Amino acid sequence: MEYVVARVSQQGRHHLLSDESSVAADHRPTPVSQRTRGSAMTQQRRRQALEQEVAELKQQLSNQETVHQILERALQPSSARSALLTIPAFIPTKAKELLAELLLVEEEIARLEDQIQAMKNGGGNRAAPAPAPAPPEIKSMFFISQAMDMAMIKTTPPPPNNHKEVAGSSPKLAPTSSRHSIEGRRHPLPPSPPPPPKANSKSSSSANKLSERIVKCLICIFIRLLRSSRVADLDTTRNLQQAGSFSFRIDTTLNVATAAAAKDKDRGQQDHYGIFAIPDAIVRDVGPYKNLVRFTSTSLDLRGFSTSPLLTKLRQMLEALQQVDLRSLSHQQKLAFWLNVYNTCIMHGILQHGLPSNSEKLLALKNKATINVSGQTFNALVIENFILRQPSSVKEEFWRCDVDVEEQQVRELYGLKTSEPNILFALCCGIRSSPALRTYKADRVSMDLEKAKLEYLQASLVVTSTRRLLIPGLIHSNMHDFAKDMESLLRWICEQLPTSWSLRKSMVDCLRHLNMETEMEDVIVIPLDYDFQYLLPM
Repeated sequence: MEYVVARVSQQGRHHLLSDESSVAADHRPTPVSQRTRGSAMTQQRRRQALEQEVAELKQQLSNQETVHQILERALQPSSARSALLTIPAFIPTKAKELLAELLLVEEEIARLEDQIQAMKNGGGNRAAPAPAPAPPEIKSMFFISQAMDMAMIKTTPPPPNNHKEVAGSSPKLAPTSSRHSIEGRRHPLPPSPPPPPKANSKSSSSANKLSERIVKCLICIFIRLLRSSRVADLDTTRNLQQAGSFSFRIDTTLNVATAAAAKDKDRGQQDHYGIFAIPDAIVRDVGPYKNLVRFTSTSLDLRGFSTSPLLTKLRQMLEALQQVDLRSLSHQQKLAFWLNVYNTCIMHGILQHGLPSNSEKLLALKNKATINVSGQTFNALVIENFILRQPSSVKEEFWRCDVDVEEQQVRELYGLKTSEPNILFALCCGIRSSPALRTYKADRVSMDLEKAKLEYLQASLVVTSTRRLLIPGLIHSNMHDFAKDMESLLRWICEQLPTSWSLRKSMVDCLRHLNMETEMEDVIVIPLDYDFQYLLPM
């Protein structure tokens, strides 16, 4: 028995040794070649990730260097214009606007410094006292931005002005059209502006620049009022939400506002003229109008704004406007100047006299809104009908009567010599049907008017899926400037639109299936909307 047990023990030991050897064989280390291959792949992936990160950092560094170069060039007045034209595309839109404004600011500061130096040099060489200097050229966006930041601006008393408007001393010009709607007596034409003591080669450009700065200042005033009204609305809503008695009304208002905002978000753009609210209207891009700021009657609250530095600067610029010399203006300079002055006259009249709510009140506002230019007082009706527009034989009956002396003299002294039909898209009278407000420069006024026309057409025309056309009443009421009848007007509108626009393709398709003799009911004129509205650039 002992022998048998011994043999069994030896066999068990043999099996145990074989099992241990198999387990050891399973846990043998991986060959060196496999470990090397895996490590190389990991290192390669890390290398690629690091190279990609380095490339991104290099791109960021290159972008920052580009911005640094632009900021450096902005400090050099000689290259300010070229720097403005080379702002790269990767910079966000808001940053582009800030850079562009910075360039304008530095250019303005450099120009003013040159003027100060020239005055100092000229003062040292004078042998005799010079005549009274012209009022200094008003500062531009740099000082407007300071005012918006509530910076303190020191005001100096204005120089004595012999042409300053006094109640009753400078009669107001009123065109023949206003006499049929507004009672008033016939005023004689004020004397022509006296010549300045010395003709200045920069007088024409200074007049245009002053008109541009006044419009920019008014835009800043309206935007400032808009921001203040939004803050007040938020405070009011917050207070109402805390009051339980108004909870139902607040919820309803918030739901309506949320629904309207959701519709705008779905379209991805703002519909300032309400064209997408028309049944079956084809949704499309409305162009640059979707980026404009809408100023309505709810935002016009001047309480607490009367002491704003912006209003002080506006008064100073309006006083300087009384001293400008208009005799040497070219046609382009005169066109840009009077467009800016007209829009200034309306905006300033709204701040003074309130909002127009219908056609009669709008006509009354145009008659009451006055502005003093070169020592003469004009109202908005005179600027529009006697200076900017040409006499037309197809207007209302009162335009076909004998032309009075005052109209002839105004046209001869200040009026444009040739017709400019596109001014229709530049005259903003504060109603919802008006085009957007913009500033016009003399060197590009024709291009800006063409651009204003295209942008207005893109934002206001309507084509429906049922092949109906809707044209704005502003264009229809001034149809005689572009066409003789509705058919030729529709043809003119199509010709203005670029061939690549979907709006033109929709109009052409609609007109192809439209019989002008029997289906004119499919062409609808959108009535003029007299609700107060300004579309302002940011």
